[in-house]
Amino acid sequence: MTSLKSGALEKAAVDRILRAIGTPSRTVYPPSDDSFLMLQVLLNIEFNDLTVCDIGTGSGILGLFCAIQGAEVTVTDINEIALRETLVAAKKLKVSISSVLSDVFSGVNGKFDYVLFNPPYLPSEEISDSAVDGGQYGLSLTRKFLNGLPSRLRKNGHGLLLLSSLNNPTKVVSEYPEFSFGLLATRTVFFEELQVLGLRLS
Repeated sequence: MTSLKSGALEKAAVDRILRAIGTPSRTVYPPSDDSFLMLQVLLNIEFNDLTVCDIGTGSGILGLFCAIQGAEVTVTDINEIALRETLVAAKKLKVSISSVLSDVFSGVNGKFDYVLFNPPYLPSEEISDSAVDGGQYGLSLTRKFLNGLPSRLRKNGHGLLLLSSLNNPTKVVSEYPEFSFGLLATRTVFFEELQVLGLRLS
């Protein structure tokens, strides 16, 4: 489990991003416990001059943070409103990001140093709310991400993936032997444990 870098600069950056985001539209996933756990990991990475792809960006908080830290950032989402609002926030923050309308990697080109995914992970029989419903076992989009990730990582690139104990992370890890996984951060929220996994091609 990673340690959180403490510092006024990091806190100020996050506060600026939250102000720029404001209150997202109803169909856009807002900054939540899982977002902040992912952010805890990002705070410990030096992003200057790296390329980052934030899959399913939602409010944009993760991609915007990386952009503020000097990364070249591409954000994706299946929700056009999420992309539009993230671009507005980027303008307020005076950072440049690219946006792609995409179902996971469907519209993404190129390779990246870091690929981030905080997916909809709630188990559901059908996906009625694409911001939170993850389909069977909550893993429908996570599997798409893991299947597509190898072709989108630069040499020595990293993936960052959030899972819930509801998704049986141990089983997921065992199904993808092509990756080396590491547990970077955890947080218990109500009835579940959230985990951020770092992964690289083995």
